[in-house]
Amino acid sequence: MIRKTNWFYVLVALMMVAMLYISGRYFKGSGEATIGIAQTSEYKVKTEKSALVKSINIVPGMEVTEGDLLVELTSDALEVEIAKLTNRIAVNRSERAEKAKLANAEISYIRAQNGIKIEELDAVILEMESEIKMNDALTKEFASGKNTSDDSPMSIKIRSLRQQKQKHLEAMNIKIEDVKQESTTEQQLLENQIILLESELKILETEKSKLNKYATASGVVKNVYVKPGEQVDSFTPLLEINPLHPTTAVAYLVGKKPTAYGVGKIVSVSSYDQRRNSVQGKVIGYGSVSELPDILQKSTAIQAFGQQVFIEIPAENAFFNGEKVLIR
Repeated sequence: MIRKTNWFYVLVALMMVAMLYISGRYFKGSGEATIGIAQTSEYKVKTEKSALVKSINIVPGMEVTEGDLLVELTSDALEVEIAKLTNRIAVNRSERAEKAKLANAEISYIRAQNGIKIEELDAVILEMESEIKMNDALTKEFASGKNTSDDSPMSIKIRSLRQQKQKHLEAMNIKIEDVKQESTTEQQLLENQIILLESELKILETEKSKLNKYATASGVVKNVYVKPGEQVDSFTPLLEINPLHPTTAVAYLVGKKPTAYGVGKIVSVSSYDQRRNSVQGKVIGYGSVSELPDILQKSTAIQAFGQQVFIEIPAENAFFNGEKVLIR
């Protein structure tokens, strides 16, 4: 009975040794490398706001490339707000143009109104200057060539009239400046309102453009969940796409500490069979200790386990979904 029990423990010990040998021989590799699997990660395209499905440009099984328009969406509420803002901008621009015209018209009226008075003063001054010249000509020979017209009452009146003309010009210029200043202030206020409205309109138009959904990477359409003419709520899934190539590599650490692959660390991911097929990836997190997938298991009854490490790889790669890869 004791011998049977001893042989049982010996068998268990041999199995443990065999498991450690297999894990170390086939899975541990060098101190700087481990094995894993390249995996695709399907992504669902969702709408951020309530919208109406205008048209769908894809069908399940269709291959798409980055930038392809997948679904056209529209929002009645957004269209109404855009129309309101567009109308308000047009009204403000029209009002700004009308105020500019009114200011110009008022300035023309001020100039015309004062111009009549100034013309009258110019006519009186011209008439009096002519009269003075005539009197000077008649009295020249009797005054021994001396001109005394500057001291005459008529000359004094002419200077007074010229002063009146200058005051009318100054008053006219002051009125014109007041009109210009008032018009400039009103137009600047309207311009500021237009700028604010245009900023709001730009934001709404940006939101409108974001309603349409484009492919963020090349892939194959897996499912389409909506139909044209359907009203969808916020964050409703519209479709699902399978990337053409894996975007994640899952490494399995057997007999290694996870700290060897710190989060954020840059690693090399290459095809297990074609080492030239290689890209750079970044460690993004850890998973649980789990049983290795069948493709990584050897033909043995003993199952190996490893610590999962998730590595993000560029979408532009030549790996296949489920392909065995080597991470260094």
